[in-house]
Amino acid sequence: MTDARTWTLTRKNLPEIDDAIDCDGIYAKGYFEFVDGKTVCVGLRIGSGPTRQVARYGDTITRQSKGTWTVATA
Repeated sequence: MTDARTWTLTRKNLPEIDDAIDCDGIYAKGYFEFVDGKTVCVGLRIGSGPTRQVARYGDTITRQSKGTWTVATA
């Protein structure tokens, strides 16, 4: 992928965004929290280590044309 693109993260499009991030060679996986007595997926973790970002459902994820990713909180 070489073009800039923006998504609003939802449960439905999480796999599509995860795949796009993986294609850029960046680690991504679901982000889980303990909610109401259960561990549930609440978003997507992008990257690893101190530079990782977390996008929760409703946040905007943008891929810039140079293959970098940013998250804007809803």
